[in-house]
Amino acid sequence: MDWPLQPSLLAALRAALQQSPRYAALATTLQGLILQGELLPGDRLPAERRLADQLGLSRSTVVAAYARLAEGGWVSTRQGQGSSVCAGPPGHVASRKRRVALGSPALRRLSGSEHETWIDFALATAVPDLAWLQPSAAAASLVLRESAYQPEGMLALRERIAARYSRQGLATTPDQILVCAGAQQAISLVAQQYLAPGDSVLMETPNYFGAIDVLRSCGVHLDGIAVQAQARHAPAFIAALAQSRHKLAYVCPALHNPTGLSWSQAAVERLARTAAQSSCLLLVDDSLAELHFEACPRPLPAAAGAPIVHIGSLSKTLWAGLRIGWLRAPAPIIETLRRAKANADIACSSLSAALACDLLDRYDSLLTLRRSQLQEQARHLHALLQEHLPGWHVRQPEGGLFLWAGLPAQGRDASAWVETAAALRVRLSPGPALSVGAGHERHLRLAFTQAPALAREGVLRLAASLAC
Repeated sequence: MDWPLQPSLLAALRAALQQSPRYAALATTLQGLILQGELLPGDRLPAERRLADQLGLSRSTVVAAYARLAEGGWVSTRQGQGSSVCAGPPGHVASRKRRVALGSPALRRLSGSEHETWIDFALATAVPDLAWLQPSAAAASLVLRESAYQPEGMLALRERIAARYSRQGLATTPDQILVCAGAQQAISLVAQQYLAPGDSVLMETPNYFGAIDVLRSCGVHLDGIAVQAQARHAPAFIAALAQSRHKLAYVCPALHNPTGLSWSQAAVERLARTAAQSSCLLLVDDSLAELHFEACPRPLPAAAGAPIVHIGSLSKTLWAGLRIGWLRAPAPIIETLRRAKANADIACSSLSAALACDLLDRYDSLLTLRRSQLQEQARHLHALLQEHLPGWHVRQPEGGLFLWAGLPAQGRDASAWVETAAALRVRLSPGPALSVGAGHERHLRLAFTQAPALAREGVLRLAASLAC
């Protein structure tokens, strides 16, 4: 296929041409695009004259750059067919793994000084209690007693997770639990094992950027059901699931990221019944469920062997730095994912697992304090926005870590606000990064986990920009 000359890639090529000799700079930059996956084996490079015209170069410069790539085995040239990326240059990205744009704000690199001075509404963070970092005597003995190489996770930790599911109404054994490095790895393991390029996936939109990024990287088609107030979109999602047109469905019924909405219990039960009769694998992300401000979390009921996978995480509920998440699934699915986990990292940190055991032993009391703190932080940021940015439409969430802000119909869109905020050393997550397909250009996701003084300063910086 012909390589798409996207504006951002042309800009990268033009920037590289500031170096001399220009043919060598062009060749090195194209080689980098092959390593990154922007160019894949079989892609045809632009004709020499066409690329020369677009970059303002002489044709001979492009010819020399292509010749340099050919000498290194990166491209091959055939008379009348132009130059194409070779099937096997060293370091090339595998076929069908073209790099896709990712929405994760975690990918932005910050220097040490920037970490100290930026106000971050893009990612939700929490400061852990220092006591959490010191395992109890019982937890320390687990580290020494249990094997460090358990792809499924430390047994003592799986026992605690399974017991919590059972107490909440979903009978679970430790063998149905797979411990992961946070919810993100859980999503990635499922996607890598069960999805192939071209498969169709059902999702709510907007949605968690981490899930969108993983699924897009698998080359699947994302079919979005628009989230509505009071979760009025639930019947449409269930109806789409019932059609069995999708290989996988990803949903957050207990507490949605980023809107902070939750489904009714009746809708959740209909979802479970539909999933049990569907050929579609249902991936239920409950990683924010324990942070609902009012409702007691109730996992999605599941019939024996139903193709339903649950995701949970201490990284979301207590501390992002503790990379402990998990999957709960029927035995055949867990075994498939256990093998994939062994290939990915063999096992999770034993020390982290031991600390997680301590935290789960007093989880209810910790969550009570955490919910109270988050609810106050949500109210504080909501009040600040109403006072200083009254044109923004923001609803109080039912729980979680984020506010979903609608921007005025006129004025800056989300991308423009991100750029403006960055100049003020404030980080924002634009709505399109959380959109399945196109949309949400006039929405922002705002984490409300900042300390009150920082949240106030961040909102004041944003409000001041309107007067500029």
